Amino acid sequence: MFGRLKTNGRSGTFLPVILAAFALASCGPPAGAESAGSQQTPALTSPSVPASSDPAPMEPTVQPVPGPPVPDVPPPAEAPVVRWIPIGPVGPNDPQEGRMYLFAQGRDCEQLRDGVDGTTFKDVWRAVGAVCYALRDGTAAQWQEAATALSAVQAPPGGRCLELAVLAVARSAVEFHNANPTTTVPLEPGSGEACPRKLTGLTVVDGNFVPVPGLSRPSGPRAGGTWVRLDGYYVRVSEVKIDGEASGVETRSDGDYSPVYFRTPPAGDKASITVSITDTLDAPGEVQFFYDDAAATGGPGTPSPSGSESAGTEPPPVNPSPSGGGGSEAP
Repeated sequence: MFGRLKTNGRSGTFLPVILAAFALASCGPPAGAESAGSQQTPALTSPSVPASSDPAPMEPTVQPVPGPPVPDVPPPAEAPVVRWIPIGPVGPNDPQEGRMYLFAQGRDCEQLRDGVDGTTFKDVWRAVGAVCYALRDGTAAQWQEAATALSAVQAPPGGRCLELAVLAVARSAVEFHNANPTTTVPLEPGSGEACPRKLTGLTVVDGNFVPVPGLSRPSGPRAGGTWVRLDGYYVRVSEVKIDGEASGVETRSDGDYSPVYFRTPPAGDKASITVSITDTLDAPGEVQFFYDDAAATGGPGTPSPSGSESAGTEPPPVNPSPSGGGGSEAP
């Protein structure tokens, strides 16, 4: 479309002008570049490289994924943990198992090992002791021993809440280790309680606080003064109620989680009384004590056949008041 340029004295001035025009046209912005500033998400394209021979450092071409900044990114799903043995409460009519339960709760492996012979379900406590050592020392041989001991345990009856609780926790620890053999088992405090707090019965004891044998039911003279142990599961008995009312009877205990004894009031015109308790949490259950002048409660007494009580010659201390449980803080 352009005619042949004549060669004359001015021809040298046309060529630079044409070249300059083409250069300016090539530097114009690409189509649609004027709308880039309104986009929500930046395009993943490299910016134009400046024509300078010494370009500035390039910005990253991949932008962060939309969402909260890295420090505020929610953590991944919570890693599994093993919740260790919760509080009992321990039963005063199962003192050896109660002690073993507390040893397990505190992971006192030596006491667990040494106390097995005094328990009813020995295989349970042997297995729990093996798991205790595996958690403490963590050798492959100890974990294998723990797994073998647990596999040999015969399931205890449904009412044995302490044994059932320690077994469930011990098995969960071994299962975690088997699934994660190079990871330390993460333990957190247990929640809830192994046994529901409740009053289940009464046991008449002698002057040394040893159960009196041969009684078909809890009973004692109408004059009152019989020492009786509260059976069941409780932590801190703040009140012994007689026929639903605060009684103010004399009580004895070594503190939280320990057996509580009370001295019966005189019968008056009653043939029996209904006993209930107030604990720090709800502790249902009502049991009866019967007045019977023929009941023998003053003999020397012997431990029960299960060996569940051996109070010795020193009685528990007298509580300073019906509400004084003493001992450490407990829920």
